[in-house]
Amino acid sequence: MNTLHFEKLSQFDRIAEPVSFSIPFAQKTLMDADHLFVLDGNIAIPTQRHVLARWADGSVKWLLVHLQPDLPGNHSKDLSFEVDSSSVQPAPAQTCTLVESPKGLVVDTGPLTFTIPNIGFDPITDVYLNEQFSSISDQNRGSQPFSGFEMRFSGIEYITTGAPTSIQVLESGPLRCTIEIEGELQSIALTASNNASAQPILFCGRITAYAGKSYIHIEHQFIHRGDEQDLHLEEYHLRYRPKAVGKIQTALGQGFYRTAIEQGTPANGNAVHMDLLAETMLYQANEHFIDSFYGDFWTDWRDGNGGLTLSIYQAHQHFPKGLKADSDGIDCALVPAGVEPIRVIQGMGKTHRIQLYFHGADTPIEECSVRSLQFQLPDRPSLQRAWYAVNNPWQETFFPEKIPGRLMTYLNNLHDGRPKALGMMHFGDAPDAGYTDQGRGGGEAVWVNNEYDRPHACALFYALTGQRRVLDSAIVSARHWIDVDFCHRHDDPLIEGGLKIHTAYHGTGRVTPSHEWTEGFLDYYFLTGNQEGLDAAIFVAENIMRHMERPIMKEPGETAVREGGWALRAMIGMWLGTSEQRWRDEAERIVEMFLVWHQQYGALLAPYTSHTMPRVPFMISLTVNSFARYLLIDKEPRVERLIVNVMDDLIEHCIGPDGIFYYKELPSLQRTAPTPHVIEALAYTYRITGNQEYLRIGARQLAALVNRPEGMDGGAKFIDSSGAVITGRGGGRIFADKYTSILLFAAEAAPLGLLDWYEYP
Repeated sequence: MNTLHFEKLSQFDRIAEPVSFSIPFAQKTLMDADHLFVLDGNIAIPTQRHVLARWADGSVKWLLVHLQPDLPGNHSKDLSFEVDSSSVQPAPAQTCTLVESPKGLVVDTGPLTFTIPNIGFDPITDVYLNEQFSSISDQNRGSQPFSGFEMRFSGIEYITTGAPTSIQVLESGPLRCTIEIEGELQSIALTASNNASAQPILFCGRITAYAGKSYIHIEHQFIHRGDEQDLHLEEYHLRYRPKAVGKIQTALGQGFYRTAIEQGTPANGNAVHMDLLAETMLYQANEHFIDSFYGDFWTDWRDGNGGLTLSIYQAHQHFPKGLKADSDGIDCALVPAGVEPIRVIQGMGKTHRIQLYFHGADTPIEECSVRSLQFQLPDRPSLQRAWYAVNNPWQETFFPEKIPGRLMTYLNNLHDGRPKALGMMHFGDAPDAGYTDQGRGGGEAVWVNNEYDRPHACALFYALTGQRRVLDSAIVSARHWIDVDFCHRHDDPLIEGGLKIHTAYHGTGRVTPSHEWTEGFLDYYFLTGNQEGLDAAIFVAENIMRHMERPIMKEPGETAVREGGWALRAMIGMWLGTSEQRWRDEAERIVEMFLVWHQQYGALLAPYTSHTMPRVPFMISLTVNSFARYLLIDKEPRVERLIVNVMDDLIEHCIGPDGIFYYKELPSLQRTAPTPHVIEALAYTYRITGNQEYLRIGARQLAALVNRPEGMDGGAKFIDSSGAVITGRGGGRIFADKYTSILLFAAEAAPLGLLDWYEYP
């Protein structure tokens, strides 16, 4: 059960390959992070550990682990881990160290040394390698080989060099160091109009270095914090300008089956150049699940003493992108000149990742390509389902022992089937044909903004199955949330710090608790260790609390039931994730409001048209599901009775002649609409009462659900009005809407034989 499984990935041996992953622990299992040992066979290997969350008694709940195992080419490998309070952690052969200097932080990985300046984000200076790179070291000592990130928004040029910054060490050795730099872009020229005014654009940079490695990973995030509603990003570059010694050679690699490598030639100044544009994506055939992998995009510059391979992470997914290498150095264009400007709405941001691989002059170009591919699809171990079941940090029955194989196929298809979207501001999200066809986007595609919490659904599905592409989908969905859908800046406190509702171009809609979630942000933090996930969860939860302070939200029967239902789910998720009392207090307040609501109306009735208060099964049942989650923190008998009474009321009033729940309790809306939230609510009602009739009713709903066409993946690619390249016209929210409800229902119904009809022969 304590196995770390590395699936077969690269065909090449990886020696001391940097790997990161997270392990959840049950309460009282691990009291001290130093007591966690990772074993290769019977030999403990060095690790670097970071506690992400603790239980109330102080024991570790989530632990982030870094290590550098040897991984074999064309084979899988298993490591193991154990808790041992009597042994001493082994020391690594090489370490990553940080030393302060007058110019900034000096990072030493062994083969690579560089400085992170204490002003600006160049991002690095004073780069030199070991003896294989000594001449370049002498040339570049004290130099600034990188330009800083240069950007042009709406005719105004900005740069990260020289900007006032704050520097924070997030992790400090022995196996890796991560440093975060925050500041504000500096405007350097007005190119459009003398009357143009610079806008405050914040940036956050991160640099991660690894012990024994000559490559580093760099992140750069910008955030539009200005007063202008829209800015247009016209160019975005990082340039490398080394002092050449001897003959210059360049190369560029791009591809997704086999990387095509173009070599520079003296006839054209050794130049290689390629842009990834919408047309490239439109006509490039690719069968990969793009959340996990699409292809590779890198360029290499070298002279007689050494060189640099620069790779853009997920460049195809985040087009437009460009790379150029010539006798002067490298131009990394995160937005190339001349493309259609990228619209950046107030409060939006975007993060890019880049790998810088410094190498010797004789390093084979194929080795540079392999290192770039490893950056695109790194090794990561998976834990067994049994470990998650015993050490369940989510505390719900998300890991049933029995579930029909055919149902697993259905869930896989739901996960994989949402429309695929490529584009810098779009990747990690999907449009929804239903919303778009209704006209909600005013003629533009409506993006679902990962509603119903796709990151959380994917994280749970990954824990159940160990499927890597599902983990990758959780991560890219959460990253899109953090950058694009989360509002980093707005004058209205009910919008700032919130998640935007499904809308045209992600950020043009409003903010409301019925379309805000916290659990996926928390999962992202716990699975990756990235503090942004926890910070965003807190900001969103605080935004929800501001909404719930409005008089209309506190008055029973004045708003849609799901507003308080999703708000309650968010508070419970925050309490389970952080144990901070204010979230539990707010959850208790919301529950008390619903108890009064039900007592006052005899049901959870809510306003719709000016003269009606209909029952809405999907809104009511998702709120019942939040009541059931509340029982995880407080086994309140009144809440149990509320669940049963509400579901009995829905069964009495909202089931059609076919035995299936309808959409809403109005003649004009009583179309058949089997909602997954109902079957989850019926499972909870069965838990409380022991009455299997609730499960039988739920089984009918499930049969209707799986029999409905879902608009799965398929159809020709097209470029939409926002410049995104899209494949498929299905619903972008199908998986997140259904996964947890179906799984929790199956956990109760399958052991009783009520789902045998849906099993493979």
